[in-house]
Amino acid sequence: MTPSDRLRHLRLPVAWLLLAAPLAWWTTVHLAGGWVPHGDTAVAAVRVHDVFGTHTPLLGMPSTSGLVVEGVHAHHPGPLHFQLLAPLYALSGFAPWALVVGSFLLLVALVGVALAAAGAVAGRRGWATVVVVLAPALLLVGGGLVVPWNPWVAIFALTAAVASGWAVLAGNPRWWPAFIVTLSLAAQSHVAIAPVAVVLGAIVLAVSVVRWRSGRESVPRRTAAITTVLGVACWTAPLADVATRRPHNLELLLRVAGAGDGVPASSLLAVGAGGAVLWWCHRRGSGLASGAPGAVVPWLAIGAAVLALSATRAGEGRVGYVAIGYPVVLLLLAWPLVSAIGRSRRAPQVALVGVAAVALGLLVVPRPLEVNAAADAERAAPVVERAKEMARDVEGPIAVTSAGSAAWLDIGPAVYAALLADGHDVYFDARVDGVREDDFRHPRHLRGPRHELRVQSHAGQAEAPPEGAITERVDLPETPGAAVQVERFVDLVLSDRR
Repeated sequence: MTPSDRLRHLRLPVAWLLLAAPLAWWTTVHLAGGWVPHGDTAVAAVRVHDVFGTHTPLLGMPSTSGLVVEGVHAHHPGPLHFQLLAPLYALSGFAPWALVVGSFLLLVALVGVALAAAGAVAGRRGWATVVVVLAPALLLVGGGLVVPWNPWVAIFALTAAVASGWAVLAGNPRWWPAFIVTLSLAAQSHVAIAPVAVVLGAIVLAVSVVRWRSGRESVPRRTAAITTVLGVACWTAPLADVATRRPHNLELLLRVAGAGDGVPASSLLAVGAGGAVLWWCHRRGSGLASGAPGAVVPWLAIGAAVLALSATRAGEGRVGYVAIGYPVVLLLLAWPLVSAIGRSRRAPQVALVGVAAVALGLLVVPRPLEVNAAADAERAAPVVERAKEMARDVEGPIAVTSAGSAAWLDIGPAVYAALLADGHDVYFDARVDGVREDDFRHPRHLRGPRHELRVQSHAGQAEAPPEGAITERVDLPETPGAAVQVERFVDLVLSDRR
């Protein structure tokens, strides 16, 4: 093997390292800073904790569907994200660092799958397209990516799913197992991606069947068996919800999907554009069943149309769903551009300029999401430590209640997630209306003696504690970027309810 051949073989690992390096740095920063789960990540930590328990989650995070359709409180479709983080979290004794490290390992694995799949289709032009797709997430979200929040893993999983599906469309059925797992993870992690995932998956399956029946493709039996087993494993929990609960989550999601006052003009435009792309690609010989790398264009054109349709039909903030599904749109746009550049003599220079631009962006681009997440974790950490000290000798159940904006939004969930991780029998009130899957921990289910821990954030005037209660006041650090700035104090009030 010549030196140039060795260099060519190293390009993909180098691309993986370039994408993994900032994720590794942010992971180190979180670990050194004593990150604790708070807000939504605390809710996720509780469900990851429950995976190996008697109330293993069948669904994903609670969604904000109640804002779209009043009284309909659906969850995101499935718990695969929780299940993948659970082994390390359990082995660590439910330490916060395991959630960060687990999230990092999951993301870099998805990056590796995406690069390898795209590289199998189109070589360096394929994995260069993946780099272009993932770069905005690194630049705009930053350190927030390596915490267990469902939108971020959904974006990375969708990128890996699109790349794996691209490989299958291009005539490599051995990518089916990776496709089914990554597509399942993307669909289960966020409801915004679910309709896109269903359509993209159905198209790839239909194309594979058509090519198999025409004798143009043969799927190895082992690959088919592995894909089937993995698909069943990924979807057992959501299917169990459908079989055992009324109303089940799928019914609620369909009610949300059916809400709205019709199809806006923007959606009709997207569907029309997708149809035009299909016709154009078919005329050029790169249709869905062509087996050519260009088959990704009509495939993703359909996905982009479905994304636009599902995101704009009901309104009420769902337009933001387009951001969660952006890998579909960006890969659709990036592949023709990267492909054209890759065939030019200036491709190496353009690649170096692109890498330099991303590196510079990581240093200078403001990332409010990263600042906010770090600030909220920093404010929650001292409260969590004080609450753990207060509850150290408490026996029996503890009901955690929250009062005040900061307590309700971030700090209260941080406290109950930490106490649960410490082995306490914890009950808490929900942060959203409606019945959640973790409703079995609501304080109304408590019978008999218990302790109550009230987490109250305030600007200086707090509710008087009950007689005999133990009260600790925590001064919150001044952290620019925190979600709630005006509340500078948190009172922890522990009382014995017999």
